[in-house]
Amino acid sequence: MGFSLPKLLILIAVIAVVWYGFKAAGRINRNRQKEPDQAAGKKTSEITARDAKDMVQCPKCNAYCASLDTHTCDT
Repeated sequence: MGFSLPKLLILIAVIAVVWYGFKAAGRINRNRQKEPDQAAGKKTSEITARDAKDMVQCPKCNAYCASLDTHTCDT
């Protein structure tokens, strides 16, 4: 069980491959965790307070609409 130069070089290469493999896997895992957070942030930022409108209830059909001027009752 002697230590020879080729054995040491192979051992160092295997350790380096495993080390960088774990680093890459950790980076991929962090990116996967960031993607849902970013997607949720985009969805909530698309709807802002200036896009929201007050709804008015129609006295005839009790349906809610943005404006009674443009509303037509189906019944």
